[in-house]
Amino acid sequence: MAPDHDHVRQSLQTLLIAVAGPNYSRALHQGELSQQLDRCIDWVKAEASEASSLIESCVPHGKPMLAQAQKRLEALESLRILDQLRGAYFEQPS
Repeated sequence: MAPDHDHVRQSLQTLLIAVAGPNYSRALHQGELSQQLDRCIDWVKAEASEASSLIESCVPHGKPMLAQAQKRLEALESLRILDQLRGAYFEQPS
């Protein structure tokens, strides 16, 4: 049995929740999956920017914070690609 649109969307939603973690749960309650991904990506970019500022200020936890944000951003970008694939695969023919 091939997965349908709802199963694929729910699977991506589950992965998004796992990647985003509890700090980003507010982003996961409103809008479509693509909007949630965009919101999370924006927040993680802000987190990375803050970490960069901490590194410039010689704050010790800036580097681990930046590394974590970069890993999370990479995972979120991968989920965005999968969401785009989901949209293209399940588009209704004209």
